[in-house]
Amino acid sequence: MLGALARALAPDAPIAHGNGEAAIVEDERRLDALLGDQRTAEHARLWTNNRCLVTTRRFARMDRFAEAAAASSARGWPVFVRASGGTTVVHRPGILNFSLYDIAPNGTVDINTHFERFTRRLTAGFAAIGVAAETGWVAGSYCDGRFNIVSAGQKIAGTACLVRKRGGWLGVLAHAAISIDGDTRADLAAITEFERALGLDVPYAPEAHTTLTATIRNPH
Repeated sequence: MLGALARALAPDAPIAHGNGEAAIVEDERRLDALLGDQRTAEHARLWTNNRCLVTTRRFARMDRFAEAAAASSARGWPVFVRASGGTTVVHRPGILNFSLYDIAPNGTVDINTHFERFTRRLTAGFAAIGVAAETGWVAGSYCDGRFNIVSAGQKIAGTACLVRKRGGWLGVLAHAAISIDGDTRADLAAITEFERALGLDVPYAPEAHTTLTATIRNPH
């Protein structure tokens, strides 16, 4: 399933197997490198990662962050920090990360239009393997947003965006974390324990999430 979706999304991109924080930082490194070239470009990256939680700089500044992160790591979920916004998400085998980098002169790219094009590419990839999907909010899902990838009311993928400017050029990184298979309830439990330890109210609902494999096996 993972390979079929990867081929539908970016047939020329190999799937890299990451190792925690280094795999996360690689997104920023590639965006900066492409910006440094100062020429129009599009680049796709497909990757998986070891089991971990990936949170935001906003959460990392909270008073209880160090204690909450240490407790999560002791439960087998180390915590790393990403540059893009949102809230905490899960990386693990069984989740396919799709990163798309676009470089263009300033003023030639509308961020919303770019992100809508990215999500259309995702839903087209899902359709290619027989899954009808759309974008939208899902009440009770973690890191909820209007550009979730949703099938039959359940979230299969979350998306995020990072924008950087340099020397008259704009770099946009759009990223999706796609649940191919695995235990989404365990994912949710890991996020819930970590965010509650930060002092956050986390009214997440297990039924808000599903995987691509479960959707194909049990079509609505």
